[in-house]
Amino acid sequence: MIWMTWRQFRTPALATGALLLVLLGGLALTWSEVTELATQTGYTGCQGDACRAAGEAFLQALQRGWASEFHIAAIGALYLLPALVGIFWGAPLVARELESGTYRMVFSQSVSRGRWLLVKLAAGCGAAALGAGLLSLVLTEWAQPIDGASADRMNPLVFAARGIVPIGYATLAFVVGVATGLLLRRTLAAMAVTLLVVISLQIAAPFVVRPWLAQPVTTVSPLQFDGDYGISMSPDTGRMTVHFEPDRRGDWIVSSTTITSTGAEFNGPADMTQCGPRASGGREACQSWLGKQNLSLKVSYVPGSKFWDLQWREFGVLFALTVALSLFSLWWVRRRLV
Repeated sequence: MIWMTWRQFRTPALATGALLLVLLGGLALTWSEVTELATQTGYTGCQGDACRAAGEAFLQALQRGWASEFHIAAIGALYLLPALVGIFWGAPLVARELESGTYRMVFSQSVSRGRWLLVKLAAGCGAAALGAGLLSLVLTEWAQPIDGASADRMNPLVFAARGIVPIGYATLAFVVGVATGLLLRRTLAAMAVTLLVVISLQIAAPFVVRPWLAQPVTTVSPLQFDGDYGISMSPDTGRMTVHFEPDRRGDWIVSSTTITSTGAEFNGPADMTQCGPRASGGREACQSWLGKQNLSLKVSYVPGSKFWDLQWREFGVLFALTVALSLFSLWWVRRRLV
């Protein structure tokens, strides 16, 4: 049974494996480049405030080599891998059997329907977890100096390409493909729906699921208009928005809002004699007027120290969905598939 399962999806598995080997080889070849640049720029072993300047110099030096290209390629591959696994591994694995009618011969043998599907799910999920886990864990270790210098591993785009979360997405995508093939019984239709579902999950996670899992911390602090800030204003209505960049290096800023003393979002209206294209006092007058509005900055953020805690939470949700969808597929093939 295991040998038959391997023969059915060995071609896409080997093709995906070859792609992963190329990326892993690139990371291995550029590993010394990353560590040497970190040492040469003084980032390795730095302490205190000197680390920020050394980190910026390290990141600038990194842009001129192949390491930066492989870093981007590896992140892209970890986003692309779940879709590839779902489309080319999961969707055709059962849908092709149902579409061609060969499943009748399989069901007439001594192997039960449940065992037939269970072996497919176990083999596919295991291979997907191995591939995604190997690439993700190697990339996480390889990119430690980069993540430290840039302080952006909590960034939603980077977060899903680090740690154990990619394993959850890869295995879930495979099971989504198998379940879709069971329901639709058409290979091309199952591949298209699987792609749509996987992309939707990857888009929804950082905007809906991850903030809920992270339980962001909210702070409110008075605004001082003596630093960098931006203003968006409509000259016709006087409606304005003040933009401040919170100084929370290494944290994930979920939202940042300028609010009034009542807690409502500040939208003006602006005093057009102090702020606006026809104001005579310039930026200083507008800054002085804003300082009298008793404004505060409300920031919702996830501390960088919660990186692994959030990794395990999101992985747990993905694992639970994988198990639930696998159980549904096993129930369907036993009770509803004729």
